[in-house]
Amino acid sequence: MRTMNIPDPDHMTAEARLSEVGAILATGINRLREKQKQEKIPLDKSANQCPYGQKSTAKGERA
Repeated sequence: MRTMNIPDPDHMTAEARLSEVGAILATGINRLREKQKQEKIPLDKSANQCPYGQKSTAKGERA
């Protein structure tokens, strides 16, 4: 794991803070894409097509 050099937000410009947020979001997107490649998660499906978005009945069966 990398050593984090965390700047104090009170001493950062608005541009530097925005850049930091962009870097954090880009890292998260890259991790999600890597996980999707490894686990073949269907992230491009809508909630109606994905089994995780379907409601269950009382017995745990898909409705």
